[in-house]
Amino acid sequence: MKLGSKVRFLNEIGGGVVVNVLSAHKVVVENEDGFDEVHLIKNLVEESSAKDYKLDGIEHNLSVQEKLSSESKENKLEDFYRKTKSLNRIETPEEIEVDLHIEELIDSHNGMANAQILAVQMANFKRELNVAIRKKVKRLVIIHGVGEGVLKSEIRRELYECYPTIEHHDANYRKYGYGATEILIYTYH
Repeated sequence: MKLGSKVRFLNEIGGGVVVNVLSAHKVVVENEDGFDEVHLIKNLVEESSAKDYKLDGIEHNLSVQEKLSSESKENKLEDFYRKTKSLNRIETPEEIEVDLHIEELIDSHNGMANAQILAVQMANFKRELNVAIRKKVKRLVIIHGVGEGVLKSEIRRELYECYPTIEHHDANYRKYGYGATEILIYTYH
């Protein structure tokens, strides 16, 4: 606390200006009515000017850069969510249908190697299988398409190795042809 400091009273209404420092613990304050009063420093709050709240120079630049960086990260995250479409699925208490065609999972797969495409499809398969198990869905239909059968083989290998007690077979031929696998989750223990 120094001479000329504007203060507010902590336990009273009003404030004033410090006109004399009596000791390390006491000051004389000229109140708003023009009267001098002795107050303990611990019962006063020094007012801050608007300038004290403004950032100057480097602090201001760092604050602006931090804000821009935060907005950039937020925009990238929103862009990611916009670009990765939610899986095409029809949910019922009995069955979830998941289409793993890469066009249904991401906006563009141009320039992606087959191994990268397969990795995206398998990651989505594993996530949807775990969701179905947690939700205790009875059946999960995975639409993998016919193609060369690589995705179908990987899905079945994953089921044999990691979920040996879950029954699975080709899904309804009339509805899916040879391009889907039905997983009977209710058999999982």
